[in-house]
Amino acid sequence: MNKQLCFIIFFLVMHSHQALASSCKVASYTVAFFNGVANTERGAKKSLKKIIETLNYQQYQGEKVDYQLFYNESNIESSGINIIADLAETFDQRTEEMDQRLNDKWELFWELMNGRGEGSIAEKLGAIISTPISFFNDLFSKSKQEAISFFLERLNGMVDSPETEITQRNHRLINDALTWQGKKLIYIAHSQGNLWMNRSFDYATSQKGYDGSNVKAIHIAPASPLLKGDYILSGNDLVINGLQLTGIGSVPKYNFTATVSDKGDISGHKLIETYLTDTKAISMLKASVSNAFSNVQTPAMYDYLFEITYEYSPNFVATHETPQIKFVDNNNDWLEIASVPGFYIEGSYHGYGPYELRPVNAIARLPFTHERSPRDFNAVTIDQCEDIPNDKAFVLGEYSKETVNLRRIRPAPQNTSTTITIRDRYGWDLLTDSVEYGDFKKRMGDRPYIASFTGLKAMNSYKQDEKRYLARYNLGVKYSLVADGVVFTAAYPD
Repeated sequence: MNKQLCFIIFFLVMHSHQALASSCKVASYTVAFFNGVANTERGAKKSLKKIIETLNYQQYQGEKVDYQLFYNESNIESSGINIIADLAETFDQRTEEMDQRLNDKWELFWELMNGRGEGSIAEKLGAIISTPISFFNDLFSKSKQEAISFFLERLNGMVDSPETEITQRNHRLINDALTWQGKKLIYIAHSQGNLWMNRSFDYATSQKGYDGSNVKAIHIAPASPLLKGDYILSGNDLVINGLQLTGIGSVPKYNFTATVSDKGDISGHKLIETYLTDTKAISMLKASVSNAFSNVQTPAMYDYLFEITYEYSPNFVATHETPQIKFVDNNNDWLEIASVPGFYIEGSYHGYGPYELRPVNAIARLPFTHERSPRDFNAVTIDQCEDIPNDKAFVLGEYSKETVNLRRIRPAPQNTSTTITIRDRYGWDLLTDSVEYGDFKKRMGDRPYIASFTGLKAMNSYKQDEKRYLARYNLGVKYSLVADGVVFTAAYPD
């Protein structure tokens, strides 16, 4: 093998190790987009691309900004939108003689949709245009109102319908991946996507390490009265304001009126054609996103998978060297094996060593960092949080070579102890145990404590179809973290 090839292989191995070793870093932002109703995945990606171009964030305060699509395949029959658009176009044509400063003409549109044709707005229109008000009562017929109401009711109820089970699963998997990585989340939704976003907001903020400070939401044309953050709703968005027709609850009051689109969106509802074209809407969106970046906080997570700390008493420090620590097994039956003197330890079994930790052959290991200072407190952090090879216990061994032959001392020395604590990446204590050298020696029939072993499990329970989805969209896996136990093992007797 030539030197150049050796160098390339060495570089790739080192690069791969460094990628794994840094996979626990809790940093960066994700801006997520939830598309509206009757969007193809291609159309939703086009909308996300337009949002990326509009916002123009690649990083914020030195941290990377990623973008993520939460696609919902709402196979809802869209004729309701078409009916609304047709009615609105006719209405707009009939009222084009009106003073363009009269932004409340769309309020009349909905008054008429609800069967009301009297009032100050109607009277003003009657004075301005030549067509009698009765025309509008004919335009908004009962059959058309029923068709629109059916569409709007389905729009509002789609999130809970049986056909959306796959979408719910996919969104859960995306949220699992993002919250496992510790992303600061900014959700943006349009139309019915706001209903999905509310679900994701509640799910994400219920995960370990997360609450409302780590997730921010921005609603565009929200199809729900429930808001998790800022919203943007045009007064002439005919679809969202039409939700009031269903009798299932109101939507928020519009907070601006978009310019009538010249891109074929007479409904005033489409994301790109109206909300990402109107200058006022764009300004409101940018202000809300800027505010979200300023206020979203890093979740309560650490840059490691597990932290294992070893606290040694002063007498232990005075009579032992700095500990050896290494992985010795990857086996769910390790608890029984570790209790056998000498199985994970090799060396002289007479006198006081030296001993060495002995890993079994061909085991899976995880990269870790061993902090050795100060001497009475050693900390080990497992630095790999992705691509964990299996669900078996990773067994971490610890052995400190004696500098004094404690087994020759009678009575057995006291106040020579080790305390082990295992925490997960959320800072939760999973397990704590301790051993006193003299007490252990008495319990084990004059065989003194010589080493300790801890089992660490990172498990996932994803089904095959879920794993395929994660792989297809290059999403990470979320793990459940368990401390499998602590075993203090003995040396052979002299």
